[in-house]
Amino acid sequence: MKKMILGMGAILAASIVTSCAAVGINNGMPAVTSLGPNFFTEAKANSFIGDVQSSYTVVKHGVTAEASLKSFFTCVNFGDASFETLKSKALEGLAADDLIDVRVDYDQTCICGINNITVKLTGTAIKYK
Repeated sequence: MKKMILGMGAILAASIVTSCAAVGINNGMPAVTSLGPNFFTEAKANSFIGDVQSSYTVVKHGVTAEASLKSFFTCVNFGDASFETLKSKALEGLAADDLIDVRVDYDQTCICGINNITVKLTGTAIKYK
């Protein structure tokens, strides 16, 4: 019985200490999720944000924008990959009002607790009528 309890305790401790980070999704946008020190993680995820139900003219297909989120041992976290930031980058220099057919891809790497998430937004720029 003691060996079983010690074995289960060792497994629990190892899982807490070596838990991996993952891309958490919060309303279609990423959130760094982690439960402890991260020694290695490589993950990808995506999301889709629905279309607008209004009259519009397509300005440009395939507009893109990228942003990064960084985390050091889940103690220091920074970056701006909000939808508004990505949207403004994607519409930069275009006479467009909004985006439709939005897709968001996430590429995450984590090595020894240093976590980086690159978020890439792709969509179609439109102008409302």
